Amino acid sequence: LQRVDEGMAAVSNMLRGLVRSASVSRSAFPALGPASQQGVAALGRRQPPVLQVPVGANRNFSSVASGLAASRLSTGSGNVFPCLAAASNGRVVLLGTSSVASGARGMATSKRTKRTWYGMRVSDDPTAPSVVRRKPTTPSLRHTAMVDKTYLWRGRPVKSLTFGLRKKAGRNNTGRITVWHRGGGNKRKYRMIDFRRANLHSEGVRYTVVERIEYDPNRSALIALLRHCKADATEEEKAKSALSYIVCPRGIVVGSELQASRSQGLDVLPGNAMPLRFIPTGTIVHNVELYPGHGAQLARSAGTSIQLLERNEETGYALLRLQSKEQRYVPIDCIATIGKVSNPEYKNESWGKAGRSRWFGWRPTVRGSAMNPIDHPMGGGEGKSKGGHHPTTPWGRKTKGLRTVRKRGPLIRTPRFKAK
Repeated sequence: LQRVDEGMAAVSNMLRGLVRSASVSRSAFPALGPASQQGVAALGRRQPPVLQVPVGANRNFSSVASGLAASRLSTGSGNVFPCLAAASNGRVVLLGTSSVASGARGMATSKRTKRTWYGMRVSDDPTAPSVVRRKPTTPSLRHTAMVDKTYLWRGRPVKSLTFGLRKKAGRNNTGRITVWHRGGGNKRKYRMIDFRRANLHSEGVRYTVVERIEYDPNRSALIALLRHCKADATEEEKAKSALSYIVCPRGIVVGSELQASRSQGLDVLPGNAMPLRFIPTGTIVHNVELYPGHGAQLARSAGTSIQLLERNEETGYALLRLQSKEQRYVPIDCIATIGKVSNPEYKNESWGKAGRSRWFGWRPTVRGSAMNPIDHPMGGGEGKSKGGHHPTTPWGRKTKGLRTVRKRGPLIRTPRFKAK
């Protein structure tokens, strides 16, 4: 866009100079009517008109026309710029104030970058929506920044691929709290995600078409609804084909054809899934299996990805570099999806108020020093007291100084706490 803007400014200045010069004047266009001659004069006032300028008798306009035709700075409609079209048959078509010009300007405006009220660019990519702020008409909106869901599906999910979630409130099967600060929140329906993409011993290629891109309240990434047919399938075939949800890769659009196979290599395009043995080294992947046929377990969160560093056919393992810079070995028969996970701006979200945390099922976190002595070993005291001993859990166990690094497994080449 910056290059197009610079080119438009340069050509506009050049044309204005030609119009002001003696070589290009109203007398140079005897075949043009009064309206067109007014348009030529208006060109110097930055109002490009619609007219066809004969360029055969004027070398300056001929050079301009040839230069415009060679530049190929197209706006998507075949025009060199929104204000003038490519030269053909010895004529340069300038688009301005007529109906043709208004249509071209409308087309150029639709390509223009959309911005928020505070000047931030808004992405029109449904797989990478922007984090937008709203005008602070209330105190909570001043600190709220949420992902823009304008281009996502607004309807309900597929009923056959969902089921209701029962509230656990952080309790296990015996009713004891195992996860603190959970409870309440809005009702959710779980979307059944296809993390395998292809059965373990399946042959051939599995073709799917992206039906729509949806929001999923159960994960940070977006999800895509796939229809199991080819892109050129008939309406009857599409109506009979099955549906499934996947974690949406970044860069796909509605109507994209995605492929998955466990027996052969595929094109290295976002959304295609195949075993690591067929993926070139250095490729960025996500939704990677740890064991063949177990389904994807690595790089499933919003914006995450994994890089394939090397592959060894003799040992049967591939070396991956995870998002945490940890390097680990994975069997080369494990399937992975090309590209990154969608919704990369999720990390920049700000809920803005405590009430939205409750909507998501998070309860308040209370410090032990703010409790009474009967509720916590660090509670009680006059004013803000330190407790007189090391921080402990409500049951008296020390909470600082304990080893938190897991034991290094044989498949981990470089732990994340040692990676640079």
